[in-house]
Amino acid sequence: MRSDEINPAIGKMLSGARDWLLHEHSLFYSLDLKPILIGRNKATFSVHLPQDFLDANGYVHGGLLTIIMDSIFGLAAFTALDEFNPIATINLRTDYLTNTKAGGRVICAAECIKLRGDVAYVVGDLRAEQTDEQVATATGAFMIGTRSSNVASRL
Repeated sequence: MRSDEINPAIGKMLSGARDWLLHEHSLFYSLDLKPILIGRNKATFSVHLPQDFLDANGYVHGGLLTIIMDSIFGLAAFTALDEFNPIATINLRTDYLTNTKAGGRVICAAECIKLRGDVAYVVGDLRAEQTDEQVATATGAFMIGTRSSNVASRL
């Protein structure tokens, strides 16, 4: 296997996770996720921002944007692994650069820039799909090899 290829077992897991998120998870189903790129160390999706998640000022709530980034950043961390291991978010530092209105789409692009020991480091951003304006940027760290009973029971 070349170093830029996703391990077939990881690819199969990602495919199953994608199907579950797109068809069975109510939040992600409402986001109409559309994969743009899933490759070694990278994940990029187009995401719909529904009206259901507005803050008091009428903009998309930052919590939704954080959930989107955390999920896609985690996916990028999975693509960097050579074998399946559960992961968990250690931290996700997010800077919100502009407010965004519901109804449009954003592109979330994430790249795992380093695996060091049991930690995957990921960087990326959210951009408005129509204008390419940067909405948020983030860096995250993910623990590799966590053993949650909830995750382990699904394997």
